[in-house]
Amino acid sequence: MTGGILQAIGWAFLPFIAWPLVHLLAGQRKGVLSFSQALITLIDQITFFIGEATKWLLPLLVISVAASVFALSIFGVTTTKWLESAKYLQAIIIMFGAGATLLASQHVRVDIFHTNMTDIGKARVDLFGYFLLMVPVCILLVWNAQSFVAFAWAIREGSSEANGIRGVYLLKTLIPVFAITMMAQGLAIATRAAMCLSGQDRPLRPRGIPPFFRSPWERPQ
Repeated sequence: MTGGILQAIGWAFLPFIAWPLVHLLAGQRKGVLSFSQALITLIDQITFFIGEATKWLLPLLVISVAASVFALSIFGVTTTKWLESAKYLQAIIIMFGAGATLLASQHVRVDIFHTNMTDIGKARVDLFGYFLLMVPVCILLVWNAQSFVAFAWAIREGSSEANGIRGVYLLKTLIPVFAITMMAQGLAIATRAAMCLSGQDRPLRPRGIPPFFRSPWERPQ
């Protein structure tokens, strides 16, 4: 059932993958432009909300690690659940926070030429990077994750430790969720790039999103 759900989400998202190309070809049409702006706004708002919610797990991660160290150092005791909870929190923060980090353009770039490019050049890099790198990798992640995530859910896979957290199947589910959220935010960035290449005004950032959360070639308001 879980594999079927992942497949359904993937097939539902598939038609939108090529939308940046649609905008390049027909972006002057009012309906296409309006849809692109609405799509960017929706994705950015959702990604920003997920990022804002995820950041509150950081204090819990610190508390979890500190409590484990304190209990072991002072009282000489520790529990598997405390140790594993830190791993769970870390995985959730990384997987759910990746999309917001991409929105903020804070992922590490290996392209040493990107910084000195013009806005058009940066938009081209973002557009080609989306289709040639992000989409294939994310689709591969979702496709390959189907079987082992579905199996993990079927047996409700838990910790290998007797008193560990019985939620390994939830951790494995984060892999396709990560791929889907990254591809969605990549879609928004690629559509922005298509608008830039079409000579259109940059899409306005959704209200409530600070200037930090914008593409590196997006001019301030």
